[in-house]
Amino acid sequence: MNFGKVSIRPALPSEVEQLRMIDKEARKRYLSLKGFERFAASPPINAERFEGGETLVAHRLGAAIGFVFLQIVDDALYVANVSVLPDASGQGVGRYLLRATERRAREISVPAVTLTTFKEPRWNGPWFRAIGFEPIPEDRIGSGLRSILDRHATFMDMSIREILWKKIDRPAPS
Repeated sequence: MNFGKVSIRPALPSEVEQLRMIDKEARKRYLSLKGFERFAASPPINAERFEGGETLVAHRLGAAIGFVFLQIVDDALYVANVSVLPDASGQGVGRYLLRATERRAREISVPAVTLTTFKEPRWNGPWFRAIGFEPIPEDRIGSGLRSILDRHATFMDMSIREILWKKIDRPAPS
């Protein structure tokens, strides 16, 4: 997929360490936010986690600048991680990755994309809501997503988190 000078393709196994570095660099944005410092200091995504899902990587001029890590959870495509290098932030890369995610959801015929995020800062909940995500109804939270929330609750204050989804319109049959 091409979005101007940004292309998106499936990750290669040889890129895992680079993706972990992107994740670590992206978290540095939290250093300036009171109460979020520990998220900036946390280790990058575990390399083995990439084996449990699908990763799409954004490239510009041949260099990886961001990625989205996806997993099927319940009957939806779950965004387990989306990270963009700080130098590429604010340039539409995250939006391209989420468009590619929505396209992938259509390809595999799932009805929604789901995610968990912080309610703030602006590049978390507010950003996802601005691109069409909305709070998921409680009765649509399946056992897989509930398990993720339970795990998050062991190390996060869930009052600052939210669960969002975006329904995926399927193209009409031709």
